[in-house]
Amino acid sequence: MELRLHYFLIAGFVLFSSSARAADLRPAIRQFPLDERMIYEIPISGESPTTLMFPSALTAIEAANVSASPETPAPVLLSYIPGRYFFSVRALEPKAKAAVNVIWKNKTYVLRFVTEAEPYGSVTFYEDNLVGESSVPHRRVTPELLLGLLDRAKGFALVQAQYPEAVQQIEQGTPGSVTYYRDFQVTVEEIFRFDPEDTLVFRVRFENSGKNEVIYQPQRLAVRVGQNVYYAAIADASGIVPPKATTFGYFAITGTPRGGRANLSIRNYFSVIVPRVERDVKLVVPQ
Repeated sequence: MELRLHYFLIAGFVLFSSSARAADLRPAIRQFPLDERMIYEIPISGESPTTLMFPSALTAIEAANVSASPETPAPVLLSYIPGRYFFSVRALEPKAKAAVNVIWKNKTYVLRFVTEAEPYGSVTFYEDNLVGESSVPHRRVTPELLLGLLDRAKGFALVQAQYPEAVQQIEQGTPGSVTYYRDFQVTVEEIFRFDPEDTLVFRVRFENSGKNEVIYQPQRLAVRVGQNVYYAAIADASGIVPPKATTFGYFAITGTPRGGRANLSIRNYFSVIVPRVERDVKLVVPQ
């Protein structure tokens, strides 16, 4: 019995050690503030890609020792589609090195890649003063940044399938909560949380069961969480739901009305506020 117990202890130790080594070899996930005065040293490998994400679409990429095609010899393979906010790199040689300059918002950011045993799996660059889960006030997000977040939410499923490393830092949920109105209802199909920007993006479904079209103001969409109401900072919705029809839309909320961080979880229950307008409404001009 003692020998058998000793055997199990050894086997358990070996399994634990193997698991610990496997965990240590997992590609790391990093976040860095954007600073054009810095040179970012990014470790990569040939076993898995390293995906680098910016707050919105890149203007251009200039590179050395890099190729966009496996058939073209180069130490590092780069995968990038113009207009996207991210790109991926992977080493093609054991001691590969490369340099990439990223032009974003009229500034150049210098990246250096080198092959190492412990590579980064995902690197997210964020604008300075946009900090993670904390009480530190953050800079007001720009319309350009919000448009970029909407695009990232819309393309989440495709990017997750092709580049899973690019979405590891985006929280996503499918609550399916429904807000009922007299002749239509709104379902929250998906929620995406971008923590550095303290922004939630909602994908909602409008279902009109009535005989008349429903007209609403997309820019005035909002959500209620408990006693608090958060208005849309940006919206992409038609504003019309035809009779007996279904339409979809996106909108985003960011921070609190006073400009601080809200730190809202995607697990909250969100009621969607839809401000309706009448088709025949008339503008009354004071005399």
